[in-house]
Parts: sequence; structure tokens; C-alpha cells
Amino acid sequence: MTQSIPTVPYSLDAEEGVIGSLLLDAQSDNAQSVMAFLKPESFHSSHCQAIFSVLKEMNIHRKTIDSLTVNDELENRGLLHLVGGFSYLAQIAKNTPSAANVVGYAHVVRDKATERFALRQANQITALFYERNGMSAAEKLDVAQRLITEATDYAQTGNRQGLRRIDEVADRWILAIEARCNDPEAHRGLSTGIPDLDKLLYPKFIVKGSLFVIGARPKMGKTTVMTEMALHMGDVAKLPVAIFSLEMSEEQIFERMVGQQAHVNTDMFYQGAKNQEDWKKVYAAVERMRNHPRIWLDDQPGMTLAHIQAECRKLKRSEGKIGMIGVDYLTLMTTDKADTNALAFGNITKALKNLAKELDTVVVLLTQLNRNLEERANKRPMPSDSRESGQIEQDCDYWLGIYKERVYDDHADETLTELILRLNRHGKTGTVYVDQRDVEIYPCDQQEAERRAGKQANRKPLKEVMGF
Repeated sequence: MTQSIPTVPYSLDAEEGVIGSLLLDAQSDNAQSVMAFLKPESFHSSHCQAIFSVLKEMNIHRKTIDSLTVNDELENRGLLHLVGGFSYLAQIAKNTPSAANVVGYAHVVRDKATERFALRQANQITALFYERNGMSAAEKLDVAQRLITEATDYAQTGNRQGLRRIDEVADRWILAIEARCNDPEAHRGLSTGIPDLDKLLYPKFIVKGSLFVIGARPKMGKTTVMTEMALHMGDVAKLPVAIFSLEMSEEQIFERMVGQQAHVNTDMFYQGAKNQEDWKKVYAAVERMRNHPRIWLDDQPGMTLAHIQAECRKLKRSEGKIGMIGVDYLTLMTTDKADTNALAFGNITKALKNLAKELDTVVVLLTQLNRNLEERANKRPMPSDSRESGQIEQDCDYWLGIYKERVYDDHADETLTELILRLNRHGKTGTVYVDQRDVEIYPCDQQEAERRAGKQANRKPLKEVMGF
């Protein structure tokens, strides 16, 4: 019994239906939509691929599109005989039932193109595991995960990795600008949920594909800022969030979030609280988070970069998108072998930056700072203070330092905290003030906060204030 040979997934009827619809009515909203989301390589038939490429270019240059004008354009380019001549164009147009069905035809074409792309990715994965190329099994699995993610992205967006002609980039940019102008809220960068910091980041906010580093000495509130951002992403922006905690357990992270959501002091979870109103707030916060589970937590000991990459790719495939990935914190991660710790951690920051771009999200990375900064008169953190990794300053798109004078001076303002945006590759830098109480962050009047900060500084000797 002979087995039938599998055929390449494609539908010639759908491909010719798209071409015929565009020849009949290229200016309708549906036709323009199809021109935007299909690409020449979406077509399997070489005839249809060549014709659609010409149609797309004619549309960009606002030329009239019908069977005669497309025939002339193909003839001028020496392609007419390759696509079957004018008779083929006329036949396609005649056999198209209705130009109104162009979107339906286009979705069939796109689905078949996705299947072909997925098959190519699957063949690459199979070949990868057969090859003896010196890669470890873990490295091969990482490549395989990336190839699967590329196939998923292609299914959702039609975009593929690799070289693209600049006119294709221009088309995508124009579509992105139109979408952003029509619905700015849905297409802007990611906001932090901290009002005054968002004002500093306005209008781009945190651009997707970015590495956002938060650096501070212990007890400054790094984790609090990260969880505040995570809660905003999950609860307000309604986007999935993944948090990888190497310092705290999942329960400890959740406890912080409950405190932030319920606006209560987390000490009550250890010594009890007689105020029943606080407990009502806690139960309401827990119920809200349970009913809208948009945050995923992972506290696996000895966490590696490969584990974070694999889990995030899996989440992206299941949820469609990720609003934010949080990693707490860099120097607790298990590293691969390298000549120095700085090089090993530098490899991690590069990979996290690449992961942000790959998944079109923001990676928020917490990092401890060197103890040496405490020997300075001015102890406000800078990117060069990052422990074990001078590479961070090169790889990150944003670098936010956190400073609380209270950590060094028992008489200083108890809650006043400085969020110092030292690096922003997409906009302004500067300092904003917040009040930090327990695990909560509250906005404060910036002018009044400057006065409070100045009052603290005036208590110090002049040489300490000036930093010498």
C-alpha cells in the first residue's frame, strides 16, 4: 500500500481570490487592510507572489490599480510573461465571486503561510538535534524554544526574523503610527503606575523591547518599586506579568502585593490586627487578585537564565503577550562559566535585553550596588555602582536608582524616597520624590518634597552636601 506524499500547505483558490479582489476594487477599506497585513511571501504561487508584490508597490505610490494598469506595470518590469500574461490577470478577475470577500481570502492565505513557516521552523529544530555541532542539549533547547516563539509571533503578526527591505519596514511603521494615533492609550509604552515617574517618562513611557534596571543598596525599596509596577501592569493595564524572585519566596512576594493592594501595613500579618476594616481590605485585595490572575510568580532556587527564557516564551505562547518580566535580582542568578563574574553577569544582561526585544515586552531587572558607594559623601546611586557588572550601563535602556536618606540618618525624613532616573535612551532623566511607607509607594507634592529633602541636606556639613 503506497503512502501519499504530504503536500505543501497552500490554497491557490484563496491566493487568486485575493489578487482578483484587488484587481476589481483596490481602494476599499478591506482591500487596504489586506494590502497592509499580507506580504508577497505569504503567497505560495510564484505567479500570485509576483503580482501581489507589484500591486503593493503600485498602492504605495497611489497608482490606479486594475487589470490594464497592472498588466502595463508587469510588462514594464519584464515580468508579464512569467505570470501568464494579460489573459491570466483577466481570468483571475473574472473568476473572483466578489471583491467584498477579500478579507476572508486573505486570512486563508495567511493561515497557510503560517503553516509553511511553522514547518520550516520544525525542520530546523529536527536538524538541530541531529547535528553534532558542539552545542549542549540546554543550548539546543534554547534555540528550539526561540524558533517556536518565532513561529507563534509569525502567526499573530505575520512578521519574521532576519533581513527585511526598508520599504517593508516603512509599511509596518506607517501602520504602527496610524494605530498609535487612533488609540494612543493602547499603543503607547508601558507606564509604571507611579504618577510622577510616569510624568518624567512621558510621552513614550517605557518603550517595549527595553531593559529597565533598578539599582539600590539594601532597604531602599527595589522590590517595592518592581511590585508596584507589576500590580499596575496586571490590574490596570490588564497585561500578563512574570516575576522571578531569587531573594523572596512566592508567598513573601504575594504578601507584599496584598499589602500594596489593600493599603495596609504588612506587620498585621505577624502580630494580628484588631481593626476589622483592615482585614476586610485584605480579603477584598486577595479576592481581586484571585479573580484576575494576571501575575505569574516563580521562586525556583538556583534560577538560571535558560529557565527564565523558557518560562517567558511559554507564557507568551499561552497568553499572546507579556506586559512585563521582573527579575529580583541579578547577582543571585546562577551563571554559566566565564572568566570573571562581571563577564558572566554581563552575558545575562545582554540575554535579558534580547529577551525583551524577542517577546516585545519590558524586562525589569533589580541589581544590588557596591558597598563602596557608602564611602562617598553623596551616596545617591549611579549606574557605575552596579555590583559585578559594568556591562549593565551599556545594555540597559533605563537605569533607575533609589535613595532614602533615612537608611543612613535616623533623624532624616522617615518616608521620603528619591527615584533617580539616571539613564533614559528614549527621553528625559531626572529625580522624582515619593513617600514610601512599609511596602507602599505614595505620590507626594514635588515642591514640598524638595523642601523636605533640602531640610535634610542642611543638617549635614557643607563638604558632605557638596560631595567632597
